[in-house]
Amino acid sequence: MTLKRIALLPLFVSSVAQADETIIVVDKAPDPEAVRDRDRALGDAPFVTVIHPDDHPATASVADAVGAAVGAQTRSLGGLGAYESVTVRGAAPGHTVVLIDGVPIARIAAVTTDLGRFALDSFGQVDFYRGAVPVELGGAGVGGALNLVTRLGRGEHGERITASLGGGSFGARHLRVHYGDAHGAWLSSTTLGYQGATGDYTYWADNGTPLEPRDDGWKKRANNAFDQVDLASRAGRDGGAAGLRLAYKDQGLPGSATQPSAAASLVTFDGIADGRIDVPVGALLAKQLGYVLVERQHLRDPMGELGLGAQARDYLTLSGGASSTWVAPLGRHRATAGLELRADRFSDRDAGATRAALVGDRVGGAVLAAVDLVVDPEGRIVITPAFRLDALRTAPTPMTEGPMALVPERPRNDVVPSPRLSARVAVVDDVAIKASAGWYVRLPTLIELFGDRGTIVGSPALLPERGPSADVGFVIAPARGYKIPNGELPEIFVDRLFLEVAGFATRAHDTIALVPTAGLVFHAANIADAMTYGGELVGSARIARTVSLTANYTHLVTAQLVPDLAFANKRLPRQPGDAIYARTDVVRGGVAAWFDAAWQSDTFLDQANLQPIPARVLLGVGARVELVSHVGLSISVANLADLRTEQLALVPPPRPGLDSVPTPLADYAGFPLPGRSYYLALDWSHR
Repeated sequence: MTLKRIALLPLFVSSVAQADETIIVVDKAPDPEAVRDRDRALGDAPFVTVIHPDDHPATASVADAVGAAVGAQTRSLGGLGAYESVTVRGAAPGHTVVLIDGVPIARIAAVTTDLGRFALDSFGQVDFYRGAVPVELGGAGVGGALNLVTRLGRGEHGERITASLGGGSFGARHLRVHYGDAHGAWLSSTTLGYQGATGDYTYWADNGTPLEPRDDGWKKRANNAFDQVDLASRAGRDGGAAGLRLAYKDQGLPGSATQPSAAASLVTFDGIADGRIDVPVGALLAKQLGYVLVERQHLRDPMGELGLGAQARDYLTLSGGASSTWVAPLGRHRATAGLELRADRFSDRDAGATRAALVGDRVGGAVLAAVDLVVDPEGRIVITPAFRLDALRTAPTPMTEGPMALVPERPRNDVVPSPRLSARVAVVDDVAIKASAGWYVRLPTLIELFGDRGTIVGSPALLPERGPSADVGFVIAPARGYKIPNGELPEIFVDRLFLEVAGFATRAHDTIALVPTAGLVFHAANIADAMTYGGELVGSARIARTVSLTANYTHLVTAQLVPDLAFANKRLPRQPGDAIYARTDVVRGGVAAWFDAAWQSDTFLDQANLQPIPARVLLGVGARVELVSHVGLSISVANLADLRTEQLALVPPPRPGLDSVPTPLADYAGFPLPGRSYYLALDWSHR
């Protein structure tokens, strides 16, 4: 269980040695464990982090793993099984494109998806792009993209069958079985998994009176239970693959701490089927992709606890798409061009009403082109101009609330260009400089424009969010190890080093945000122009193939550029200015142990920066012991210090002796997070 994630180097080898010391480059073949992601880090023009399931606990979701990567912050609505999203470089969750094996899973009704429902170990790896993204994956330029990749065939160590089961705090449990093998020229992968939890936990409640401590106390947060089953099967060979992925989840919706929900629930069924084939046509390579997505949800709120009265709603989303991408060599250069088509249909049926279902649809397409221009004969300098043009027509569902309820809305048309220029310079074999700059556009979703999902009222006049973005940085990833003299002590053998430094900036126009109105109802609005800039420091080192030291640091500056003095130059909500993640792994024989810490600075819940969230640090620890060959037992502890409350400073103090009050640990106001949790898991593999 060695740590392979790319992260900041807290102890980096200086290139300046003392006069009586020499740093020796070890001249031998690189360790595959040490360099398995090196080519991607140096060779891909965007900044990319490859996330591997074996770096994380058995119960980790995709959101949990990405939240530990540089530039990313995970936001959760509560305990186990709750909705989780990821923000990247200060951008809203909708700016991070999510794909499964290259298939975009954004839907007409929601630009992002619940990353908490995807078990990390149901994939072979997750490619996490920050900033610029290859045009065939959407070409994003402000947040990034997550491509969840299924591994075909046997595992990294030759295993055909793997299984794990476990249980822990809050009634958490899981069972997962995976089979992957080669069948002649074909490779296959099949995973079946279950996870669930009772989920209830205690939290600190102020009973809606934050300045009156006498009625404060601990309460139980109920209605958190969930059960989820997922099945994924995929097969492929050189030049093509096809797969089917199904998931079912039944979960309680506990509501907020101030307005809890005892009976609301949501049942979701997802299905994704896709097929791809790469066809050589002379010197060209034609990449063809087709896919179908189905999502069916049933929202039940019999007591009207979610905000807009009793509801029993059925939502059905059908999506289908196809793309054709052609790659052509042009001497030492390479050109890429493609066409994408997609159609979405969304229906909203009120099971308790006699009216017909409300139906909306969106059809659109995109043309894309990119050219990798190799400037020098050695291929060390590559400049890539890229361009996407998306055109969409949206025929909305009528709004269901307000004076315009059930009145048909006119369709809207959007044509959005996204040009970008990227560059990569291989200074030497182990060092690369990368940069990109371009223009991004994020279209409003059907919910933001016209929909109502219990707590959200649409805004038909909403404008697309758009603006320029850029990043620049360098990567150092040596292929071979180093021996460093250590005085009279044995020399230190560092067999893996990695360092990445990047700066980024975005100027957003017509930023889209959900703004609270009366009660717990929100409406989408273009709140402001905004400026975001900052830096990322990422790296890792491993000593003697035993001790791995990793960490990452993100510094983020945000400002709302609006004339309203209440918001002018104030920070964007829920975006900490500084975040650090650090981890140490020790692996010896069949025993592995790790310790990690995640710290973020203070932030604010609101536009006016009047509702602060204190800085916090969360600790974790874990260990795995190989009991017998191919059988291991592991334990992990999250939130080791049992942090459940933080002291919120009151400035100015409302009265003498009251300068701070306890507030529950939370990512969103009113949605407290659980305290310390334990998890015990047993894993087995067979070759």
